[in-house]
Amino acid sequence: MLNKLKFLGKMVEAGYTQKSLADEINLSENTLGSRINGKSAFDTDEIEKICAAFGITDPVEKATIFLQ
Repeated sequence: MLNKLKFLGKMVEAGYTQKSLADEINLSENTLGSRINGKSAFDTDEIEKICAAFGITDPVEKATIFLQ
């Protein structure tokens, strides 16, 4: 389950809006919104793209955002 607050904090810290992140990882803004709000889950490819965009390389940090 996504830790929404940590995710949104990292998104803002990395300088993304929901629209710009959706464009960066090749998702529609609606799909990204559904994932953020827990209506559907990110797949592993999406998680890797997001972590690359956010500059996250630490597996523990990834887990605290995407596996809570």
